[in-house]
This record gives sequence, structure tokens and C-alpha cells, in this order.
Amino acid sequence: MRPSRSRAGFTLVELLIGMVVAAVVGAALVRFLMSDMQFQEDREAWRTARQAARAGVTVLTSDLRMVETGGGIETADASGQDLTIRVPYAMGVLCATDGATSTVALLPADSLMFTQPGHSGFAWRDENSGSYTYVSAGTVSGGSAGPCTIAGIAVVSGGQVVSLGGTVPSGLVKGTVFLLYRRIRYEIKASVTLSGQTALWRTQLATGASEELAAPFNPGSRFRFFVDGGTTAQDAVPSPLADIIGLELVFEGRSDRTPRKAAGPKVVPFSTAIFFQNQSS
Repeated sequence: MRPSRSRAGFTLVELLIGMVVAAVVGAALVRFLMSDMQFQEDREAWRTARQAARAGVTVLTSDLRMVETGGGIETADASGQDLTIRVPYAMGVLCATDGATSTVALLPADSLMFTQPGHSGFAWRDENSGSYTYVSAGTVSGGSAGPCTIAGIAVVSGGQVVSLGGTVPSGLVKGTVFLLYRRIRYEIKASVTLSGQTALWRTQLATGASEELAAPFNPGSRFRFFVDGGTTAQDAVPSPLADIIGLELVFEGRSDRTPRKAAGPKVVPFSTAIFFQNQSS
């Protein structure tokens, strides 16, 4: 007789034990994957919030630093979320004027910035008080260097001569400082890119060109005001606006979505102070 051989395979008990072990391992793997997904969502939400808080600050800082204190802030809303500034983009000195047309020798300026559309006007500086008088809607065009040569004012290398149309005192002293400016409006308002969110907007008022610089923000984001003689920024808009020497940007970046199991979108507070470089005194 031949000896019996055992049949290859698993018993029912072994199969059941294997299924239980596989279920336990699978459940642990699912929990690990879900936890990792939640962690990654949290990281992405924090990154988005930080990016929104800091985005747009470069453009805003570039504009604000050059604002002149006496009349650089044209309007400021009580909410602290809407202000219009006069941003200088070129400066020079007076060669000659007849009260209606002025020839000005400009210092070298960034060619890209100078050729951008949106000229809004010019301002001239009183040599006694140091304050600027703004002439809105003043025109600018190419000018002749002849009046500057007669006045003994040299046009420096990289500079140029322009002719400005707009009323000024006919007796202005040669060498009076002039600046050319653009009117820029900054607003914190509803986003178009992200529905239901809040964004920072920049509008070139002379051309009407508007762009959404950054989003989303918490609705409480705003501008606060540094006043001459003060050391901390205030919410209230000072009167007169000429007392403003700088702004504090209180931008609360917000994630564009709520991570799973989170109470709400992630919020990153961000604030920075910007003081105007063109002080009148």
C-alpha cells in the first residue's frame, strides 16, 4: 500500500485568521493615509494663508515709500480699507515758466516706470515752507533744453527735459523742485478670482486699469495710520491728512478653503510699517 499524502491548502480557521489580520493592517493603513492627507491639507492651508498675507506687499511698498507727506494721501476712508495716494514717478527742477507752461529738467528715472500710462499731474515745492502744491490734470510732453541752458541748469546724463501744462505762479524761482505723479487707489474689497473672498486691489485712476494683487484676506484687514509725533499707528483717519507720515499694513492672510476636521480656514496675521521717504520737513 502507498502512504497517504497531505492535501495542500488552508483550513477555514487559517483563512479567517488571515482575513482578520489583513483587515487590521488595512484599517491601520487607511488611518495613516487619512492622517497624512489631513496633515498635508493643513500645511497647504497655512502656506496659502501666509502667501496671501505677504503677496502684493512689494508693489504696495514701492508706491507708498515715495509718497510725499504734505499731500501724498489724497483720500482715506474711515474703514481703513480704501485710500487714494499720489505716487511720484519723476522729479526735477524748474528751468522757466510763464505761469501756464513750465519747462522742467528731470533727474534720471526708471524708464519703464516713466513710460507707463496714467500721468495725473505735477506738484511744485515752495522754497520757504517746504510744502508742495499739487496741480491736477496737468499735462506733460517733450520739452526743449534751451530754457534750461539760459537758466544755467544742466540736464544730467540720463535725465530729460519736459514741458508741463498747468497753472503755477509766473514768478516761481528757477530751480524750484517739481515732481510728476500718478493717482493710485488701493482697496480691500471682494475678490473676483476667489468668489466670496476678500482681496487687495490696485487701480490706476487716470486710466481706470484695475488689478487684484492678492487674495484671500480676512475681512478685518486694513490700513492704519502713523501720525506726525506719534509712535504707534491708529485706526482713526487723522485730520488733516497731511499729518500722516506712514501706514501700517494689517493684512490677515486666509486660506481659500477649510481643511478637513478644521473649525475654519487658516488665518495668518501679518503687519508691517511703511514710512514715507519724501518728508516735507
